[in-house]
Amino acid sequence: MAEDLIIYTPMYVTFFWSVVLMISKRENNRAKFFLGVFMFVAFLLYLSHSHFFKKAIYTFHIFDPVYMFASLSVYPLYYWYIKLLSVETSYRWHNLKLLTPAVLFTFATIVLYQLMSESERLTYFNELMLNRDKHSTDSKLISLQKTIYMISRIVFIVQVLYFLVKGQKLIKLYNKQIANFYSNLESRSILWINYILYSLLITAILSIVFNILGRSFFIESPFFLLIPSFIFSILLFFIGFLGYMQNHTVVDLEIEVMQSETTALKNYNTGKLNDKLLDLFVNEAIYKNTDLKITHLSEKLHTNRTYISKHINTEFSCTFNDFVNRYRIEEAKRLLAEDSSKNYSLNYISEKSGFGSMGSFMRVFRDFEGITPGQFRERNTFKK
Repeated sequence: MAEDLIIYTPMYVTFFWSVVLMISKRENNRAKFFLGVFMFVAFLLYLSHSHFFKKAIYTFHIFDPVYMFASLSVYPLYYWYIKLLSVETSYRWHNLKLLTPAVLFTFATIVLYQLMSESERLTYFNELMLNRDKHSTDSKLISLQKTIYMISRIVFIVQVLYFLVKGQKLIKLYNKQIANFYSNLESRSILWINYILYSLLITAILSIVFNILGRSFFIESPFFLLIPSFIFSILLFFIGFLGYMQNHTVVDLEIEVMQSETTALKNYNTGKLNDKLLDLFVNEAIYKNTDLKITHLSEKLHTNRTYISKHINTEFSCTFNDFVNRYRIEEAKRLLAEDSSKNYSLNYISEKSGFGSMGSFMRVFRDFEGITPGQFRERNTFKK
């Protein structure tokens, strides 16, 4: 019973999220649906694992090609999901080429299994997968199947490292895009984008380690099998849950950009644009708008949002988000330093300073000041 739970748990987790994500309303969130596709392929991977660990010898030749396809598809599909989340607004079918290794190795594996006799399949299963009968003489078909399997594991490791680097670049690009457009990042779940990277990094390292050890390393010991089963179940549930909660993608960003374009443009020199910006932030306190976007500035100044964004990046060496948060933090510090500060709740100060949530206020204040708002207030109270 315990062994079955260990073997089947990752399969249950991935199947659950594949169903939930694929039946959820897509609307502009194609990425969420595609994460369901990724989860379904991961389910196939663990389904094939279950047949292996249950030592289903006579169906192994059916599920081993499933394992081959799924194992060489999960990271390309995960990368495709990140692309839909961060840079692609629609399905681009040229991404199917990412699955080329999976298709080729699967096809070769199927053909060889069809050419093998029943005894050759049994020998291959016992020798390579269970580390038995190693002194038996291999037929050409068995040797070729072994070679294909070993090359596929090398390809898998290369895939993991390649898509890790490529995925990190896309995430950084997306982070930069939204930080230069929104002043409130909390509702756009920038932290979730980072969680994708962390999850990918952890699963990549573990996948490489377990891939090097091989499935046969875990087959004789339920205890050792518990380790990858537990780790991958937790990580996949974590990815599925956060993917389900993710409602903002590059599609939403593109829609807001298109809706905010203006044809009435003014050109300012650097000094004049600085004066205009300071007037908006110092005199009008525009930063108190919790959902302030860079398009609000472009509308007020009747100029191009890209022009303002580049100006802020160059002249103030920061993103639009950091530029706005500087003023919000100064406002929060002013409120915290007032004599009547003890009568203000931190939630009140957060709202009055322009932050969209208490969590965002706490995180940004700590990033800027190195201490929490509560600690800042205590220090100022002590000085007085």
